[in-house]
Amino acid sequence: MSALLARRYYVRGVAQLAEGRYDDACRDLSEVVRLFPGFAEARIGYARALIGLSDAPRAVQVLRNGLHHDPLPRERGQLQRALGDALLAGGDYAGAEQALSEAAQGGAETADLHDRLARLRARTGRFAEAFDELLRAARLS
Repeated sequence: MSALLARRYYVRGVAQLAEGRYDDACRDLSEVVRLFPGFAEARIGYARALIGLSDAPRAVQVLRNGLHHDPLPRERGQLQRALGDALLAGGDYAGAEQALSEAAQGGAETADLHDRLARLRARTGRFAEAFDELLRAARLS
C-alpha cells in the first residue's frame, strides 16, 4: 500500500514541479522521501522544488542525506550533480565544484556534467579551465 501511495505522490509531485508549483511539489515529494528514503529521483525532485522556493541550504541537506543511503553508482552521480546545482544556487562555488568533480570521477561523465563544470569555472574567473571543460563536453556529445 505504501509503495502505491508513494508512486501517486511522486507522479503528482513531478507534474507540479514541471508546472512551477514548488510548494505543492515540496509537500508531495517530501512525502515520497519520507516513505522511501533511498528513492534518489524523488529526492532530486524535492531538492529542485526547494531551490525553486529559494531554499538552497535545505536542498543541500536533502541531497547529502540521500548520499548516506548507499545509492547505486548511477544514482550517486545524479545526486552529486544535483548537489552541485544546489550548492551553486546557494553561492558555495568550491562545494559545487567538489560535488561536480566527484560526479565526473564516479563514472557519471557526460557532456552535461562538463557543461556545468565549464559554467561554474567561468563564474569563478577560471576561463582557460572553462574552455577545457567545454572541449570535453563537445567530445562527449
